[in-house]
Amino acid sequence: MSRRSVKVKYDYIQKNCFAISLLITILAIIINISLKVPNPAVVCFVAIVLATFVGGFVCGSVSGFLTILYCGYFFSIRGNLMTYTQENLYKMVVICIATISMILLVGILKRQLKNRTEALEKANKQLTLFSALDWLTGIANRRSFDELLDKEWRHCLREQIAVSLVLIDVDFFKDYNDSYGHQAGDECLRHIAATIIGQLSSLGNFAARYGGEEFVVVMSNTSIDEAIKVGEDICNAVANLKIPSGKENSYPYVTISVGLNSMIPSADINAEELVKTADFALYQAKTSGRNKVKAYSKVANTR
Repeated sequence: MSRRSVKVKYDYIQKNCFAISLLITILAIIINISLKVPNPAVVCFVAIVLATFVGGFVCGSVSGFLTILYCGYFFSIRGNLMTYTQENLYKMVVICIATISMILLVGILKRQLKNRTEALEKANKQLTLFSALDWLTGIANRRSFDELLDKEWRHCLREQIAVSLVLIDVDFFKDYNDSYGHQAGDECLRHIAATIIGQLSSLGNFAARYGGEEFVVVMSNTSIDEAIKVGEDICNAVANLKIPSGKENSYPYVTISVGLNSMIPSADINAEELVKTADFALYQAKTSGRNKVKAYSKVANTR
């Protein structure tokens, strides 16, 4: 049984808990009458426990009230309703105390169980969220990227639309770490990650930390020209951060190199080919001077 179907049944029970509690209690009374149970409180106590567990204090109280009424009738002196012998009066007192105690006990246990279940669900959601995020930058991690790329690839294969992938590498990042230290390097990566996300927020695309100083962007239903525009926007936005590079070269500020490709998936290729070609384009960007955006070219790859 799926988790969704279980939740649907649970929600149905919660919405109709009052009616269900009444039915459970009436069924218990009918069983008592049919089987001529010597002490009807025993069967009715089961109904009280079930009603309280299903619907909480209110439904348990309704079931308890019906139980006390029926037991009051059952133990009455024949012909004198609600008049009892000394022994039966004692039984009624015990039944009333036991009924109230059971409602309180089961109700408290139900509430504690509900609180713990909610806390566990919240913890599971947080764990799932944390497992999908990169601890340093706060954006999606490599695991999330792998899952989403596979999902997007299959979606675009069905729809026969293009999927684009943009690989981003921070230029001379080792030199930056050597100049300013790893804490500054971490802060630099956080700024770049936020900048990438800022460029994609209006497009609804997906960005992740690919590993080390590399980031990746996945864009569904995006042409190569649109992907190039996104890559250029990210490249310019990072340069505009004006983070000192710490390296004596032609770029006084931290820059990035970008490689990308766009494909319409087919049955004879897989998503790894898209990553491979984007990675080659990134290699071209880095070997041709860095701080550049390069789209994959089959001609260049054959040289």
